[in-house]
Amino acid sequence: MLRGTLAFLVLVACAVAGAELRAALARRGLRAPAMEGLSFLLLGILLGGRALGLFAEDLLDSLRVVVLFGLAWLGLVFGVQMELRVIRRLALWLRLSGLLAPVCLGAAATAAGLAYGYEASVALGLGALAMASSPSSLEGLARGRAVGNRDALRLVKVMMAFSGVPAICALLVAAALASPLAAGGAAMVPALHLILLTVGVGVLVGYAVVVLVRGVSRQIEILTLLMGAMCLVAGGAAVLGLNPLPAAACAGAILVNRTVFPHRVLRAAHSLERPMLVALLVLVGASWSAAAFSVPVFAIMTVVRTAAAAAAGAVLGRAAQHRGLAPRVWSLGLGLLPQGELALGLLVAVLGFARTPAGVLEAVVAAMVVNNLLGGWWMRRLLFAEPRPRTGR
Repeated sequence: MLRGTLAFLVLVACAVAGAELRAALARRGLRAPAMEGLSFLLLGILLGGRALGLFAEDLLDSLRVVVLFGLAWLGLVFGVQMELRVIRRLALWLRLSGLLAPVCLGAAATAAGLAYGYEASVALGLGALAMASSPSSLEGLARGRAVGNRDALRLVKVMMAFSGVPAICALLVAAALASPLAAGGAAMVPALHLILLTVGVGVLVGYAVVVLVRGVSRQIEILTLLMGAMCLVAGGAAVLGLNPLPAAACAGAILVNRTVFPHRVLRAAHSLERPMLVALLVLVGASWSAAAFSVPVFAIMTVVRTAAAAAAGAVLGRAAQHRGLAPRVWSLGLGLLPQGELALGLLVAVLGFARTPAGVLEAVVAAMVVNNLLGGWWMRRLLFAEPRPRTGR
Protein backbone atom coordinates (compact mmCIF):
# COMPACT_ATOMS: atom_id res chain seq x y z
CA MET A 1 0.00 0.00 0.00
CA LEU A 2 1.02 3.53 -0.61
CA ARG A 3 1.59 5.48 2.58
CA GLY A 4 2.33 9.02 3.63
CA THR A 5 3.93 11.14 0.94
CA LEU A 6 3.25 8.75 -1.92
CA ALA A 7 -0.44 8.53 -1.05
CA PHE A 8 -0.62 12.32 -0.93
CA LEU A 9 1.08 12.64 -4.34
CA VAL A 10 -1.31 10.12 -5.90
CA LEU A 11 -4.22 12.04 -4.40
CA VAL A 12 -2.95 15.33 -5.85
CA ALA A 13 -2.49 13.69 -9.25
CA CYS A 14 -6.08 12.38 -9.15
CA ALA A 15 -7.40 15.81 -8.17
CA VAL A 16 -5.55 17.68 -10.92
CA ALA A 17 -6.24 15.09 -13.62
CA GLY A 18 -9.91 14.83 -12.65
CA ALA A 19 -10.40 18.59 -12.71
CA GLU A 20 -8.66 18.93 -16.08
CA LEU A 21 -10.67 16.06 -17.57
CA ARG A 22 -13.93 17.63 -16.49
CA ALA A 23 -12.87 21.00 -17.93
CA ALA A 24 -11.87 19.37 -21.23
CA LEU A 25 -15.19 17.55 -21.51
CA ALA A 26 -17.10 20.71 -20.62
CA ARG A 27 -15.37 22.62 -23.42
CA ARG A 28 -16.71 19.99 -25.83
CA GLY A 29 -20.19 20.16 -24.38
CA LEU A 30 -19.97 16.77 -22.67
CA ARG A 31 -20.94 16.12 -19.06
CA ALA A 32 -22.82 13.66 -16.82
CA PRO A 33 -25.31 15.89 -14.97
CA ALA A 34 -25.35 15.46 -11.16
CA MET A 35 -23.25 12.30 -11.37
CA GLU A 36 -19.76 13.74 -11.78
CA GLY A 37 -19.02 13.62 -8.07
CA LEU A 38 -20.09 9.99 -7.84
CA SER A 39 -17.67 9.07 -10.62
CA PHE A 40 -14.76 10.32 -8.47
CA LEU A 41 -16.13 8.33 -5.56
CA LEU A 42 -15.97 5.25 -7.76
CA LEU A 43 -12.37 6.10 -8.61
CA GLY A 44 -11.55 6.20 -4.90
CA ILE A 45 -13.26 2.84 -4.38
CA LEU A 46 -11.23 1.37 -7.24
CA LEU A 47 -7.95 2.64 -5.79
CA GLY A 48 -8.85 1.75 -2.21
CA GLY A 49 -8.05 -1.25 -0.07
CA ARG A 50 -11.13 -3.18 -1.18
CA ALA A 51 -10.04 -3.19 -4.81
CA LEU A 52 -6.52 -2.35 -6.08
CA GLY A 53 -5.20 -1.64 -2.60
CA LEU A 54 -3.31 1.51 -3.58
CA PHE A 55 -4.86 3.46 -0.70
CA ALA A 56 -5.26 2.34 2.89
CA GLU A 57 -8.81 2.08 4.21
CA ASP A 58 -8.03 4.62 6.96
CA LEU A 59 -6.79 7.20 4.45
CA LEU A 60 -9.57 9.61 5.42
CA ASP A 61 -8.13 9.78 8.94
CA SER A 62 -4.44 9.69 8.02
CA LEU A 63 -4.79 12.64 5.62
CA ARG A 64 -7.02 14.66 7.94
CA VAL A 65 -5.10 17.85 7.16
CA VAL A 66 -6.09 17.58 3.50
CA VAL A 67 -9.70 16.87 4.47
CA LEU A 68 -9.90 19.92 6.77
CA PHE A 69 -8.43 22.27 4.18
CA GLY A 70 -10.66 20.82 1.44
CA LEU A 71 -13.79 21.30 3.54
CA ALA A 72 -12.72 24.85 4.35
CA TRP A 73 -12.31 25.61 0.67
CA LEU A 74 -15.72 24.14 -0.20
CA GLY A 75 -17.24 26.31 2.51
CA LEU A 76 -15.48 29.35 1.08
CA VAL A 77 -16.83 28.60 -2.41
CA PHE A 78 -20.36 28.34 -1.05
CA GLY A 79 -20.00 31.55 0.96
CA VAL A 80 -18.75 33.68 -1.92
CA GLN A 81 -21.91 32.83 -3.85
CA MET A 82 -24.14 34.45 -1.20
CA GLU A 83 -24.17 37.97 -2.65
CA LEU A 84 -26.71 40.09 -0.80
CA ARG A 85 -26.97 42.41 -3.79
CA VAL A 86 -28.41 39.55 -5.82
CA ILE A 87 -30.57 38.12 -3.03
CA ARG A 88 -32.22 41.48 -2.31
CA ARG A 89 -33.54 41.57 -5.87
CA LEU A 90 -35.75 38.56 -5.17
CA ALA A 91 -39.23 39.01 -3.77
CA LEU A 92 -39.65 38.25 -0.07
CA TRP A 93 -42.01 35.38 -0.90
CA LEU A 94 -39.38 33.75 -3.12
CA ARG A 95 -36.73 34.04 -0.42
CA LEU A 96 -38.98 32.50 2.22
CA SER A 97 -40.00 29.69 -0.12
CA GLY A 98 -36.38 28.99 -0.98
CA LEU A 99 -35.47 28.63 2.69
CA LEU A 100 -38.54 26.90 4.14
CA ALA A 101 -38.91 24.17 1.51
CA PRO A 102 -35.49 22.56 2.15
CA VAL A 103 -35.95 23.04 5.91
CA CYS A 104 -38.94 20.66 5.70
CA LEU A 105 -36.67 17.97 4.24
CA GLY A 106 -34.04 18.49 6.92
CA ALA A 107 -36.55 18.53 9.76
CA ALA A 108 -38.11 15.26 8.58
CA ALA A 109 -34.73 13.53 8.24
CA THR A 110 -33.57 14.79 11.65
CA ALA A 111 -36.79 13.68 13.34
CA ALA A 112 -36.55 10.24 11.72
CA GLY A 113 -32.94 9.89 12.86
CA LEU A 114 -33.81 10.84 16.44
CA ALA A 115 -36.81 8.48 16.43
CA TYR A 116 -34.57 5.63 15.32
CA GLY A 117 -32.20 6.31 18.21
CA TYR A 118 -29.28 8.11 16.57
CA GLU A 119 -27.35 10.73 18.52
CA ALA A 120 -28.38 14.34 18.01
CA SER A 121 -25.21 15.14 16.04
CA VAL A 122 -25.79 12.21 13.67
CA ALA A 123 -29.49 13.06 13.23
CA LEU A 124 -28.67 16.70 12.50
CA GLY A 125 -25.96 15.58 10.10
CA LEU A 126 -28.54 13.53 8.20
CA GLY A 127 -30.80 16.57 8.22
CA ALA A 128 -28.04 18.69 6.71
CA LEU A 129 -27.48 16.07 4.01
CA ALA A 130 -31.21 15.90 3.30
CA MET A 131 -31.44 19.66 2.75
CA ALA A 132 -28.52 19.89 0.32
CA SER A 133 -29.62 19.99 -3.31
CA SER A 134 -27.71 20.41 -6.56
CA PRO A 135 -28.69 22.42 -9.66
CA SER A 136 -26.36 20.44 -11.93
CA SER A 137 -29.18 18.14 -13.12
CA LEU A 138 -31.31 21.17 -13.84
CA GLU A 139 -28.53 22.83 -15.83
CA GLY A 140 -27.87 19.67 -17.81
CA LEU A 141 -31.54 19.16 -18.72
CA ALA A 142 -31.96 22.81 -19.68
CA ARG A 143 -29.53 22.32 -22.55
CA GLY A 144 -31.36 21.37 -25.70
CA ARG A 145 -34.83 21.30 -24.09
CA ALA A 146 -37.69 23.73 -24.20
CA VAL A 147 -38.96 24.99 -20.84
CA GLY A 148 -42.42 23.61 -20.06
CA ASN A 149 -43.27 25.74 -17.01
CA ARG A 150 -41.14 28.84 -16.51
CA ASP A 151 -42.72 29.88 -13.21
CA ALA A 152 -42.21 26.44 -11.67
CA LEU A 153 -38.66 26.33 -13.01
CA ARG A 154 -37.89 29.66 -11.39
CA LEU A 155 -39.18 28.47 -8.02
CA VAL A 156 -37.14 25.27 -8.21
CA LYS A 157 -34.01 27.28 -9.02
CA VAL A 158 -34.60 29.53 -6.01
CA MET A 159 -35.11 26.54 -3.71
CA MET A 160 -31.92 24.92 -4.95
CA ALA A 161 -29.96 28.15 -4.56
CA PHE A 162 -31.08 28.61 -0.93
CA SER A 163 -30.95 24.96 0.14
CA GLY A 164 -27.30 25.16 1.18
CA VAL A 165 -27.95 27.86 3.80
CA PRO A 166 -30.04 25.76 6.23
CA ALA A 167 -27.90 22.72 5.41
CA ILE A 168 -24.70 24.43 6.56
CA CYS A 169 -26.49 25.85 9.62
CA ALA A 170 -27.56 22.33 10.61
CA LEU A 171 -24.01 21.11 10.03
CA LEU A 172 -22.72 23.90 12.30
CA VAL A 173 -24.97 22.79 15.16
CA ALA A 174 -24.20 19.11 14.61
CA ALA A 175 -20.44 19.74 14.67
CA ALA A 176 -20.76 21.76 17.89
CA LEU A 177 -22.77 19.00 19.58
CA ALA A 178 -20.22 16.38 18.53
CA SER A 179 -17.19 18.39 19.64
CA PRO A 180 -15.28 16.94 22.62
CA LEU A 181 -15.51 20.37 24.24
CA ALA A 182 -19.31 20.07 24.33
CA ALA A 183 -19.32 16.82 26.32
CA GLY A 184 -20.85 16.75 29.77
CA GLY A 185 -24.16 17.13 31.52
CA ALA A 186 -24.76 20.76 30.46
CA ALA A 187 -23.83 20.13 26.85
CA MET A 188 -26.13 22.74 25.31
CA VAL A 189 -24.39 25.70 26.91
CA PRO A 190 -20.86 24.88 25.64
CA ALA A 191 -22.34 23.82 22.30
CA LEU A 192 -23.93 27.25 21.94
CA HIS A 193 -20.62 28.85 22.78
CA LEU A 194 -18.90 26.74 20.13
CA ILE A 195 -21.50 27.75 17.56
CA LEU A 196 -20.92 31.43 18.30
CA LEU A 197 -17.16 30.88 18.30
CA THR A 198 -17.29 29.17 14.91
CA VAL A 199 -19.28 32.02 13.40
CA GLY A 200 -16.97 34.54 15.06
CA VAL A 201 -13.88 32.89 13.60
CA GLY A 202 -15.44 33.01 10.14
CA VAL A 203 -16.42 36.66 10.47
CA LEU A 204 -13.01 37.72 11.79
CA VAL A 205 -11.14 35.82 9.07
CA GLY A 206 -13.47 37.24 6.43
CA TYR A 207 -12.92 40.85 7.51
CA ALA A 208 -9.18 40.26 7.82
CA VAL A 209 -9.03 39.09 4.20
CA VAL A 210 -11.19 42.05 3.14
CA VAL A 211 -8.56 44.38 4.57
CA LEU A 212 -5.65 42.44 3.09
CA VAL A 213 -7.16 42.06 -0.37
CA ARG A 214 -7.55 45.81 -0.88
CA GLY A 215 -5.13 47.00 -3.50
CA VAL A 216 -4.36 43.44 -4.62
CA SER A 217 -5.23 42.87 -8.25
CA ARG A 218 -3.22 39.85 -9.39
CA GLN A 219 -5.10 36.56 -9.32
CA ILE A 220 -2.21 34.62 -7.77
CA GLU A 221 -1.97 37.10 -4.89
CA ILE A 222 -5.69 36.84 -4.13
CA LEU A 223 -5.46 33.05 -4.32
CA THR A 224 -2.52 33.04 -1.90
CA LEU A 225 -4.44 35.19 0.59
CA LEU A 226 -7.46 32.90 0.39
CA MET A 227 -5.34 29.78 0.86
CA GLY A 228 -3.70 31.28 3.95
CA ALA A 229 -7.08 32.26 5.38
CA MET A 230 -8.49 28.77 4.84
CA CYS A 231 -5.44 27.24 6.51
CA LEU A 232 -6.18 29.45 9.51
CA VAL A 233 -9.84 28.39 9.55
CA ALA A 234 -8.97 24.70 9.17
CA GLY A 235 -6.37 24.87 11.93
CA GLY A 236 -8.69 26.64 14.33
CA ALA A 237 -11.43 24.10 13.66
CA ALA A 238 -9.02 21.22 14.29
CA VAL A 239 -7.99 22.65 17.66
CA LEU A 240 -11.61 23.06 18.78
CA GLY A 241 -12.72 19.72 17.39
CA LEU A 242 -15.16 21.47 15.04
CA ASN A 243 -15.74 21.45 11.30
CA PRO A 244 -14.20 24.22 9.17
CA LEU A 245 -16.91 24.29 6.48
CA PRO A 246 -19.42 26.58 8.29
CA ALA A 247 -16.73 29.01 9.46
CA ALA A 248 -15.28 29.21 5.95
CA ALA A 249 -18.77 29.82 4.54
CA CYS A 250 -19.18 32.78 6.91
CA ALA A 251 -15.79 34.12 5.83
CA GLY A 252 -16.71 33.76 2.16
CA ALA A 253 -20.02 35.57 2.63
CA ILE A 254 -18.27 38.47 4.40
CA LEU A 255 -15.61 38.58 1.73
CA VAL A 256 -17.88 38.71 -1.31
CA ASN A 257 -20.19 41.33 0.21
CA ARG A 258 -17.50 43.67 1.55
CA THR A 259 -14.90 43.70 -1.21
CA VAL A 260 -14.94 46.30 -3.97
CA PHE A 261 -14.40 43.79 -6.79
CA PRO A 262 -16.11 40.55 -5.69
CA HIS A 263 -15.73 38.93 -9.14
CA ARG A 264 -11.97 38.64 -8.54
CA VAL A 265 -12.58 36.76 -5.31
CA LEU A 266 -15.12 34.53 -7.06
CA ARG A 267 -12.64 33.58 -9.77
CA ALA A 268 -9.92 32.82 -7.24
CA ALA A 269 -12.23 30.70 -5.08
CA HIS A 270 -13.58 28.70 -8.01
CA SER A 271 -10.10 28.02 -9.39
CA LEU A 272 -9.42 25.40 -6.70
CA GLU A 273 -12.98 24.21 -6.12
CA ARG A 274 -12.94 21.21 -8.45
CA PRO A 275 -9.49 19.82 -7.46
CA MET A 276 -10.41 20.09 -3.76
CA LEU A 277 -13.72 18.34 -4.30
CA VAL A 278 -12.12 15.58 -6.36
CA ALA A 279 -9.52 14.99 -3.63
CA LEU A 280 -12.22 14.70 -0.96
CA LEU A 281 -14.31 12.34 -3.03
CA VAL A 282 -11.36 10.08 -3.79
CA LEU A 283 -10.56 9.99 -0.08
CA VAL A 284 -14.13 9.03 0.79
CA GLY A 285 -14.22 6.39 -1.93
CA ALA A 286 -10.99 4.90 -0.61
CA SER A 287 -12.68 4.57 2.79
CA TRP A 288 -15.59 2.63 1.30
CA SER A 289 -16.46 -0.65 3.03
CA ALA A 290 -18.60 -3.12 1.11
CA ALA A 291 -19.25 -5.11 4.29
CA ALA A 292 -21.71 -2.61 5.81
CA PHE A 293 -24.86 -0.87 4.62
CA SER A 294 -27.22 1.12 6.86
CA VAL A 295 -30.76 0.40 5.69
CA PRO A 296 -32.31 2.95 8.13
CA VAL A 297 -30.10 5.74 6.78
CA PHE A 298 -30.96 4.75 3.21
CA ALA A 299 -34.67 4.83 4.04
CA ILE A 300 -34.36 8.24 5.72
CA MET A 301 -32.47 9.71 2.78
CA THR A 302 -34.89 8.32 0.18
CA VAL A 303 -38.40 7.52 1.48
CA VAL A 304 -38.59 10.09 4.29
CA ARG A 305 -36.85 12.76 2.25
CA THR A 306 -39.11 12.22 -0.79
CA ALA A 307 -42.27 12.29 1.35
CA ALA A 308 -41.16 15.54 3.00
CA ALA A 309 -40.35 17.04 -0.41
CA ALA A 310 -43.80 16.12 -1.73
CA ALA A 311 -45.50 17.63 1.33
CA ALA A 312 -43.47 20.84 1.12
CA GLY A 313 -44.16 21.04 -2.60
CA ALA A 314 -47.91 20.64 -2.08
CA VAL A 315 -48.01 23.59 0.34
CA LEU A 316 -45.73 25.68 -1.84
CA GLY A 317 -47.68 24.76 -4.96
CA ARG A 318 -50.95 25.91 -3.44
CA ALA A 319 -49.38 29.22 -2.43
CA ALA A 320 -47.94 29.57 -5.92
CA GLN A 321 -51.32 28.98 -7.55
CA HIS A 322 -52.83 31.74 -5.42
CA ARG A 323 -50.21 34.04 -6.89
CA GLY A 324 -51.31 33.26 -10.44
CA LEU A 325 -48.64 30.75 -11.41
CA ALA A 326 -49.29 27.97 -13.88
CA PRO A 327 -51.11 24.81 -12.64
CA ARG A 328 -49.51 21.43 -11.90
CA VAL A 329 -46.97 22.85 -9.49
CA TRP A 330 -48.15 20.91 -6.43
CA SER A 331 -45.01 18.72 -6.61
CA LEU A 332 -42.51 21.58 -6.65
CA GLY A 333 -40.67 20.16 -3.64
CA LEU A 334 -39.53 17.18 -5.70
CA GLY A 335 -37.22 19.56 -7.50
CA LEU A 336 -35.01 19.42 -4.39
CA LEU A 337 -34.37 15.68 -4.78
CA PRO A 338 -31.20 15.79 -6.96
CA GLN A 339 -28.03 15.97 -4.89
CA GLY A 340 -24.47 16.66 -5.91
CA GLU A 341 -21.29 18.36 -4.82
CA LEU A 342 -22.49 20.17 -1.69
CA ALA A 343 -24.18 17.05 -0.35
CA LEU A 344 -21.04 15.01 -0.94
CA GLY A 345 -18.95 17.66 0.83
CA LEU A 346 -21.36 17.64 3.76
CA LEU A 347 -21.10 13.84 3.85
CA VAL A 348 -17.33 14.11 4.23
CA ALA A 349 -17.84 16.65 7.02
CA VAL A 350 -20.34 14.48 8.90
CA LEU A 351 -18.10 11.43 8.66
CA GLY A 352 -15.27 13.54 10.07
CA PHE A 353 -16.88 14.56 13.38
CA ALA A 354 -19.89 12.35 14.14
CA ARG A 355 -19.74 8.82 15.50
CA THR A 356 -21.78 7.50 12.61
CA PRO A 357 -22.97 3.89 12.59
CA ALA A 358 -21.41 1.46 10.13
CA GLY A 359 -22.61 1.70 6.57
CA VAL A 360 -23.67 5.37 6.61
CA LEU A 361 -21.30 6.33 3.79
CA GLU A 362 -22.50 3.53 1.55
CA ALA A 363 -26.18 4.17 2.34
CA VAL A 364 -25.98 7.93 1.69
CA VAL A 365 -24.16 7.49 -1.63
CA ALA A 366 -26.70 4.89 -2.76
CA ALA A 367 -29.50 7.25 -1.72
CA MET A 368 -27.94 10.07 -3.74
CA VAL A 369 -28.01 7.90 -6.85
CA VAL A 370 -31.70 7.13 -6.30
CA ASN A 371 -32.48 10.79 -5.59
CA ASN A 372 -30.69 11.94 -8.73
CA LEU A 373 -32.56 9.44 -10.90
CA LEU A 374 -35.96 10.28 -9.41
CA GLY A 375 -35.33 14.02 -9.43
CA GLY A 376 -34.11 13.93 -13.03
CA TRP A 377 -37.20 12.01 -14.12
CA TRP A 378 -39.47 14.52 -12.38
CA MET A 379 -37.74 17.53 -13.97
CA ARG A 380 -37.83 16.01 -17.46
CA ARG A 381 -41.54 15.35 -17.14
CA LEU A 382 -42.84 18.49 -15.44
CA LEU A 383 -40.36 21.29 -16.05
CA PHE A 384 -39.13 20.64 -19.56
CA ALA A 385 -40.63 19.64 -22.87
CA GLU A 386 -39.09 17.05 -25.17
CA PRO A 387 -35.60 17.77 -26.55
CA ARG A 388 -35.53 20.10 -29.51
CA PRO A 389 -35.06 18.20 -32.76
CA ARG A 390 -31.77 18.79 -34.49
CA THR A 391 -32.09 20.58 -37.76
CA GLY A 392 -30.14 19.42 -40.77
CA ARG A 393 -27.94 21.53 -42.92
